[in-house]
Amino acid sequence: MTEQKTLSKDTNTALREITSTIKKMEKIFIDETTALNNIDNKAFMALQEQKLTIAREYQNDMGQILARKDELRKADPAIKNTIDQMQAKFSEISKNNLEAIGRMQRCTEKLGNTMRSAAIRAAQKNRGYSYGETGAISSAAKRRAISSGISESV
Repeated sequence: MTEQKTLSKDTNTALREITSTIKKMEKIFIDETTALNNIDNKAFMALQEQKLTIAREYQNDMGQILARKDELRKADPAIKNTIDQMQAKFSEISKNNLEAIGRMQRCTEKLGNTMRSAAIRAAQKNRGYSYGETGAISSAAKRRAISSGISESV
């Protein structure tokens, strides 16, 4: 894990440093959303370590600035306004990112269900039967369950 940086003692400078972190988070989320929308798993996976590092930096910065909330009252209103605008934009970017992640999760779930259904059909089709003394298929063999998961059987 990387060492956490300390924000500048000057409140306005510290707020400017936070804008840099917010911009990094925005870029990662935009890149990740693009990768998800383009179904580019390689690009998506490549961004994850970087996303985690920047998320930790963002959390660290915000924790430090919240601890200095009394100082924020004296900060330059223009910088505070810029950060408010950036946070609103970042909120929209985050929303779009979460929607893309949700789509990916639904697609992955559908794929898993399709594969499980295909496996069940294949198992049922290729199931061998035991014939009794009379040449009839025993009713027990007809009812043999096929387990496709922890809590599902057919």
